[in-house]
Amino acid sequence: MPKTFSLCKDERLYLREAISELFAKGSRITVFPYTAIYHVLPEDDPQVARVAIMTIAPKKKFRHAVDRNHVKRLTREAYRINKLPLIEAFTNARKKLQVAFIYNSNEQITFQETELKIKKCIQLIMKKCL
Repeated sequence: MPKTFSLCKDERLYLREAISELFAKGSRITVFPYTAIYHVLPEDDPQVARVAIMTIAPKKKFRHAVDRNHVKRLTREAYRINKLPLIEAFTNARKKLQVAFIYNSNEQITFQETELKIKKCIQLIMKKCL
């Protein structure tokens, strides 16, 4: 039985080549305070997971590593809880997706606000890609 609400290493975007390709060829949507950069791949691409993500909290916005890590942790948790519709949609469409969630605000937001913004990003990505 697969772990539905986990976020394993296969679902994280970490290879330098994949990240470079995402930022070079990806499209962008903004749901303040997040900017999502996404890139759709064909199903035969060697990337393992159906949907792979990465979270970014710039050092320019948050000087302390503890603050950057907190923002990234909230973002990953909100995505992890709300990822099922996205994965199902891309499985049915026989495509793969890479996404980078970039946090753009100077102030931290609560988990409830983070979850709403990530849900909206997921919906917009599904609307534009499928």
